[in-house]
Amino acid sequence: MSVINVAMIGVCGVLLSVFLKQQKNDYALYISLGAAVCILILAVNRLGTVMESIEKIQSYIRIDGSYVKVLIKMIGITYVAEFASGLCRDAGYASVGAQIEMFGKFSIMAVSMPILLALIETIEGFLT
Repeated sequence: MSVINVAMIGVCGVLLSVFLKQQKNDYALYISLGAAVCILILAVNRLGTVMESIEKIQSYIRIDGSYVKVLIKMIGITYVAEFASGLCRDAGYASVGAQIEMFGKFSIMAVSMPILLALIETIEGFLT
């Protein structure tokens, strides 16, 4: 599915939500959440292509697989946290959305620590 189709799903969902918000506020929220979940499912379907490309890059360049796994985890954490935060903000719970974003940032820091330590060890090896 192309970006234009996904954008149309999003725009139609928002327009329908805006129209329904005047009459039934609850339905408007459900429509926007449904559109967001549909777009999320379509995005997850694209992960196969990304994974194949990363594997192809790994075949050309010698990169430790653990680094690539950490990178993929970081991207996943970012996407899930941003998605959940956006849903919370749309539902009117901005403070919960902000907390999800903060937890996502801390999770990325925790996941990336082994790479940071390996980088520091490499720099230390060059300096000694």
